[in-house]
Amino acid sequence: MKKFLCVLLAALMIAAVVLTTGCAEKPEPAGTSADEKETTVTAEPEVTEIKDDLPEIKFNNKPFRVILQADSEGDIYTEDHEIGEPVHDAVLQRNLTVCERFGVELQISRDEYTAVNNAISNSVKSGSDEYDLCFVHMVSGAALAQSNLVLPFEKLPYVDLSKPWWDKDINNGFSIRNNLMMVNGDLSPRSFSLTSCLYFNKTMFDKLDLEYPYELVKNGKWTLDKLYELTKGVTADKDGDGAVTNSSKSDVYCLTSWYLDVPYSLYYAAGGMLVSKDGEDVPFYDPQLERDTQIYGKIYDIIIGNNAYFETEMKDYMRVIETFMEGRALFYDSTLAASGTLRDMDDEFGILPVPKFNEAQSDYRSFVNGASSMICVPSTVPASNREFVSIVTEALAAEAYRVVTPVLYETYLKRKVTRDAESMDMIDYIVRNRAFDMAYVNMHDGVGSYVRDLLKKGSKDISAELQKYSKSAKKKIETIVKAFDKSLQS
Repeated sequence: MKKFLCVLLAALMIAAVVLTTGCAEKPEPAGTSADEKETTVTAEPEVTEIKDDLPEIKFNNKPFRVILQADSEGDIYTEDHEIGEPVHDAVLQRNLTVCERFGVELQISRDEYTAVNNAISNSVKSGSDEYDLCFVHMVSGAALAQSNLVLPFEKLPYVDLSKPWWDKDINNGFSIRNNLMMVNGDLSPRSFSLTSCLYFNKTMFDKLDLEYPYELVKNGKWTLDKLYELTKGVTADKDGDGAVTNSSKSDVYCLTSWYLDVPYSLYYAAGGMLVSKDGEDVPFYDPQLERDTQIYGKIYDIIIGNNAYFETEMKDYMRVIETFMEGRALFYDSTLAASGTLRDMDDEFGILPVPKFNEAQSDYRSFVNGASSMICVPSTVPASNREFVSIVTEALAAEAYRVVTPVLYETYLKRKVTRDAESMDMIDYIVRNRAFDMAYVNMHDGVGSYVRDLLKKGSKDISAELQKYSKSAKKKIETIVKAFDKSLQS
């Protein structure tokens, strides 16, 4: 279904909110020895008025054609009027501002995520230049880069990936031979919402006489070991039936989690990564057994050892969040999107980044769920049109950074009674250090899910699990590189 959105006149502007937020150093792999040098993560103000360095130019009402998944409409929206919902209206104002500034008209097409790839593929293969920008499903959309269907962003002159509105780690998951076919960042509010985080029950913390972990985060001391300490001994049988069960309405858990969230969020937050790059930016399968044994050992102790609620059935997914909302779990592993549901929770809660491996690890890293949108540009965009496409794309991202993201932060934190200013600081730690692993993106049901599979079995045998995937993983990556090379030569 196609809907046209004409946006030539700007409406009222939303004042950008300047936030004092956390900022960390460039990512490094997690350390492994106990005597490594302590790293302090400092918080610095994030300036939302950074210049985008785009030329002042008018395109005389030229259409900018976008296709996106129906369930990711929140990235750009099709309505041409405000509806009183803060994020929606901020996105609309971003669109209006960019369209007025450059004299363009947004034309937006929507389809189911399974059909968007086909629409892009059919358009490119038929040579019918139909789209300028595409929002695609992260995992299924990755295949577009291997079939000469999208352009490297290096061919878009005004997209500046060094700017803060683009994800810093995106090259790790999507670049091959220094050609980056998909990007993400502030341009996609929905993607930010699908970033992993850890919620904690403040009311339970108060009853247990525990300090909130905010200062640990700011001082670089929020680690898996600390999470293990806080969750140890919390899970308890409260209904007197002699067992802790997820069907109980009284039993208490140290942490409540789902098998499609927590294995990934804890592993990638601890610096885990299954694919490395050589000097020419060519990926290769690179499991590091010693490092991963230590990472997984800590994850196992928290989930299995401390008897966390680890739900493995799709049909019981809602029990995970209900357990936390009922005040029966100290922590809840999920994404920022869950904050909308938690607004109805009686107990007060806070938001944290997922813990690091140890204090020597420089950054808090956040897993991005595979359902996230990614942004790409079809290869049918001619060279003569790339200046236009890159200017509008960069402008939409930059204006989102200035106007949409501050509103999004506030939306995550709105409560019935209070706003948690300390959690506000935490969100920047979460969204500014998002991790992307080529193994997860391309092999999420294989080697990219080995931590999930081990936890489901309650097994500690990492070596056997990684060995099982070794041959197929190497072959898969070789196939991806060959397809990518062929695509670049086409």
